[in-house]
Amino acid sequence: MQIDDFADILRRHGISHGAGVPCSFFTPLVNHMMVDPELDYTSATSEGEAVAIAAGLTTAGKPAFALMQNSGLGNAVNPITSMLYIYSIPVTLLVSHRGEPGKPDEPQHALMGQITEALSKLCGLRTHVLDPARFADQLGAALGDGVPAAFICRKGTLKGGPEAPDLDLRFTTRATAPANTGTFRAELRREQALDAAREVLNHGLEGAGQSDAAIPAVICTTGKLSRELYELDDTDFSKKNRFYMVGSMGCAAGFGLGVAHAQPSRPAIVLDGDGALLMKLGSLATVGSIAPSNYHHVVFDNGAHDSTGGQPTASPAVDFATAALACGYRYAETVSNRDAFVDALSRQVTMEGPTLLRMIIHTGARKDLGRPKLDPRDGYLRFAAFLGGRPWSAEK
Repeated sequence: MQIDDFADILRRHGISHGAGVPCSFFTPLVNHMMVDPELDYTSATSEGEAVAIAAGLTTAGKPAFALMQNSGLGNAVNPITSMLYIYSIPVTLLVSHRGEPGKPDEPQHALMGQITEALSKLCGLRTHVLDPARFADQLGAALGDGVPAAFICRKGTLKGGPEAPDLDLRFTTRATAPANTGTFRAELRREQALDAAREVLNHGLEGAGQSDAAIPAVICTTGKLSRELYELDDTDFSKKNRFYMVGSMGCAAGFGLGVAHAQPSRPAIVLDGDGALLMKLGSLATVGSIAPSNYHHVVFDNGAHDSTGGQPTASPAVDFATAALACGYRYAETVSNRDAFVDALSRQVTMEGPTLLRMIIHTGARKDLGRPKLDPRDGYLRFAAFLGGRPWSAEK
């Protein structure tokens, strides 16, 4: 299938955005997107991150694909099963078929080559082997039904396209220091810090129109952070600008990047945890390379996997603020008390991003902490409706 025809089908179905980790089978598509100004491709640091970015773009009204070699399908199983499947986000996956039975390939592809199609189906994806004659109809059906789908691409299916453009890159090394340095000790628990942040997170919700771009999009990482923020003030389902991530650990940063990239005039605030960020630390590099000016990253750092019993993470040895600056964030700092946190958060959301705010917190949560009563699918629909300027009702 000539790549011009393939790209035209994507475009006719509204897909002009994609994120991925490339495979040689997809060289025609990636090269084509690099030279076509109407198409937008984000190079991700992992396949799971690519799924998260595509999900954020799609949720914010920019349908997108996630591209990967089938060896990376295993890397993406978690966000596929605990994000695309749970929320029914209609992301299109393009998966190469390395190690196809009967075709010689590198030894590392042997097992995955045998199980690629079955694994895709087990993950709940509507799965097709990419057939040029049927691709348009199958893609249209999946998008029309609002379900995630995977197209498995065999060697030589996509042909043609331009050569990759020459890259004139300059690599700079420099001393990078955050806005403040020193040793920080926690004074608050996470729920107390979240309570202090609510005025910023809820900015514009009262009395603003459905499509008011001044209202921030708030993406909350999985675990107790989402549970605590929900219980603070969303038990009546009134905080339409929030997305509570269920599972998909490490994917809040990528999902938020997709939202920020799709809606550059709206502030996107990602509420992350140290364990989650460490799991996909490469997301800092992806955010820094895209450098969306409306992206604001808040990392609640207690040095522990709090939701699973408080086991330690490596974060005390990792300066997230310095790492973010080294990856291209424009501003970053660390705080550890309520007043400094509120001041820093209020400042950063008015600054040109991407920014990062590391808030040092205590471990622990209250014993009676519940879970959101908002069904994950309803939570996704509410957030998508907010981003699309549409009303949403809990009765739907």
